[in-house]
Amino acid sequence: MARYSIKAVDLAKEMGISTNSVSNLRKGNTMPRLDGDSLNSLCNALNKLALDLDEEITPVTLIQYSRDFEPVDESKVLKTEISTKRGQKEIGSSLKKDSQTRSLLPILPQSQSA
Repeated sequence: MARYSIKAVDLAKEMGISTNSVSNLRKGNTMPRLDGDSLNSLCNALNKLALDLDEEITPVTLIQYSRDFEPVDESKVLKTEISTKRGQKEIGSSLKKDSQTRSLLPILPQSQSA
């Protein structure tokens, strides 16, 4: 909304919903249920209220996707096992140096039941 200089109060009024609903949608802490009609109403209201639009606002322009993780090729994972002073075993994984990605996976304690 800030990108288009639209106030939450104005958007709520245009859509016929409460300002709390607009606030929850804007914060994005939880993904609200948006059916096709609600999404259409949101886009129409934004298009009506937005200033200086270069192109029409569509659902595609509203939704941003970011991948939570990158898939790991298991053939490139080097596993290590470390014994601690208390006799517990800890395992860790890291990507081999020839891998393009050089991030480390966290070291996790392994249960002793194995």
